Amino acid sequence: MNPANGAPTLVIVGGKAQAAPTSRVQKALRNVAQERDWPVRVVDAACDEEIDETVALVLLVGAGAHSARRQFPHALIVSEDDASEADLVMPGTANQSVLQQLVSHAGVHWRRNLKVMELFREVSVQRQRMGQLSDIALSLSTQRDFGELLETILFEARRLVGCDAGSLYLIDTVDGSPSLAFKLAQNDSVAVPFIEQRLALTPESLAGYVALSGEALDIPDAYAIPEQAPYRFNRSFDEQMNYHTQSILVLPMRDHRDQIVGVLQFINRLDPTRSEPIPFGAEMGELLRAIASQAAVSIQKNLLIRDVNGLFESFVQASVKAIEQRDPSTSGHSFRVAESTVALLEVLPKSNLPRFRNLTLDAEHIKEVRYAALLHDFGKVGVRENVLVKANKLPDERLEIVRYRLELHKERLRRKAVEKELELLHDGAIDLEVARRRVYRELDLELGTLDAYFQCIVKANAPDVLDDAGYEELREIHEYAYREFDGTISGLLTEMEVRALSVRRGNLTPEERLEIESHVTHTREFLSVLPWPPELARVPEIAGAHHERLDGSGYPDGLAGEQIPLASRVMTVCDIYDALTAMDRPYRLAVSTQAALNILEEEVRLGLLDPDMVQIFIEARIYEQVWAGPQASRRAV
Repeated sequence: MNPANGAPTLVIVGGKAQAAPTSRVQKALRNVAQERDWPVRVVDAACDEEIDETVALVLLVGAGAHSARRQFPHALIVSEDDASEADLVMPGTANQSVLQQLVSHAGVHWRRNLKVMELFREVSVQRQRMGQLSDIALSLSTQRDFGELLETILFEARRLVGCDAGSLYLIDTVDGSPSLAFKLAQNDSVAVPFIEQRLALTPESLAGYVALSGEALDIPDAYAIPEQAPYRFNRSFDEQMNYHTQSILVLPMRDHRDQIVGVLQFINRLDPTRSEPIPFGAEMGELLRAIASQAAVSIQKNLLIRDVNGLFESFVQASVKAIEQRDPSTSGHSFRVAESTVALLEVLPKSNLPRFRNLTLDAEHIKEVRYAALLHDFGKVGVRENVLVKANKLPDERLEIVRYRLELHKERLRRKAVEKELELLHDGAIDLEVARRRVYRELDLELGTLDAYFQCIVKANAPDVLDDAGYEELREIHEYAYREFDGTISGLLTEMEVRALSVRRGNLTPEERLEIESHVTHTREFLSVLPWPPELARVPEIAGAHHERLDGSGYPDGLAGEQIPLASRVMTVCDIYDALTAMDRPYRLAVSTQAALNILEEEVRLGLLDPDMVQIFIEARIYEQVWAGPQASRRAV
């Protein structure tokens, strides 16, 4: 109860409660107070632990009258002697007029102190509310999960004004038609069986009226809405849940463009002293209006971030598909590597290895690694397609040119044989038939040599290991020379063709291999251009290091050991496994699961891969979690 609503009290401290006043001043002061209907109490001594704000005047009598200042903070304290904590000393000769003035002054002093205290408390409450508003604004600005953001908005707003229940609606447009999405309901008194639903946007409901008109509704009694009002209170919840809705405040949520994005509805603001519903009033309306504005901006920001994330996710997916369309044989490679990289990374802390025991992985870092793995080969867009999809050492069209060159020379040899035969006929050779057979025997030998040369070229063209014998044969073919019809000297193979066919292992020349390896640099440079947020800032670094090797023999920077990001080392294991076991590539056949695992272990033995990561990859059977598609049975053979 507010002390100012009652009568002020006179307290005599140090007197005897059951005894008559011991001095003329006590008796006279008591009479004056009682004439004014002031309650009068007599206590032995003041108590430090009790605070009484109803006391306006305290008379100190004798010993034991200390601590009155702390117990009666708003009172005027007088004493019959020279007490140190008294405001004034009453002489024993004080007359009735003086005592009347004393009591009046004490009453005025008491009411003024109460008013000051009330103002002080109001300032404290306002300061507390401003602090709460600041905390709410900070909480809303940092909340990223959309569902948790809506929960925070409604909960904090209700807590600020002591509200029993509330609900939140968002305006949503589907197929060009706006509607109210009932997103959330909270109630401290009853358990709400809430199911998100979509409602018609009409002015007949409270939320619909506010959403369409932009006007706030402050309803003291939900069951006393005027008949002429365009909106009605829906009583179905109260009837089903045995709940009584009384005061309601419905506010629009406006964003920075003054567009209404939703509606907040608050139900039953509770009196803190009696826990009974009371009207919200203008002051609470202003507070909640401020929160509604903050909430609208936070919702729009969250939705914008969600849209941007969705757009970026689509961009990543489209980028990966663009890469794989250039090389269909790698279809699905980036997605599998991303999935397996995340799976292996997440299992590292669960292993028994001490080095990974304190490894912490939050959702943002997992997302960062996933994007890096999805985009690790994006730089292949900068590699020439004939190099990227090259199946053999010579492109098919180049091998066809070589074959045509040999066939043309074979026709040239046949023509020469015919010319020799004509010369024999013209010269009238004595043993013409013997001479003719010798000409065509030599022709057959040369044609056979050319056929053998072509078979050697075809064999050397395959991306298998080229032995010394094959290398010598290529040099022999290159040295084979003949005269063209115009008299110029030509060969069966150009210097460029010999260099390509002479590659000892694989199908790429040193220049082409450098071009293929440059895809990592292209990847890093391209990804570095994108404006990554701080939580994804290391995507270019992680993606650009997936071809580094533990011993420093990798590319593009020759990083070694711990210089290579941990996520990149994880990705390297998964990238190699998928490259070995996925569908056949133009330059080699896919290998079985066991063969691929053996190769990984051999890479560990050579000091190229992280041994712990390969061990966990095998023991946790990561390859079974990801590579379980239709081709799994074929790869396991």
